[in-house]
Amino acid sequence: MDPADFVRDLFAGLDREVQTGYQEVSDWIEAQVHGAAVQLLDALVPPIVHTNNTALKISESAIVGSASAGVEFTLNTADLSNTVLAGAVADTVRRGVGELQSQSDYGKGVNSLAW
Repeated sequence: MDPADFVRDLFAGLDREVQTGYQEVSDWIEAQVHGAAVQLLDALVPPIVHTNNTALKISESAIVGSASAGVEFTLNTADLSNTVLAGAVADTVRRGVGELQSQSDYGKGVNSLAW
């Protein structure tokens, strides 16, 4: 192996590790800020709002849950083997469906800070 290639690969690997570490720290900081914001909002909101909010969240979560089941069923039963899609288009559709299948938390909006 050429020493220049070795050094280039070494620094590329180090850069990937630094970026991964940065993302983990950034995610941790974001989670801490989110938690603090939720606690602050909870402390400022009157009890009657908490009660009404809980009832609304339960009903909306049920709606999102049933819709999520429909989305998941559709994605899991999608027929990607037909002859209409071919080449790069078929690959893009398969990749997109695979990405959607990996994202199973469709209730993120219901579970967001506003809720």
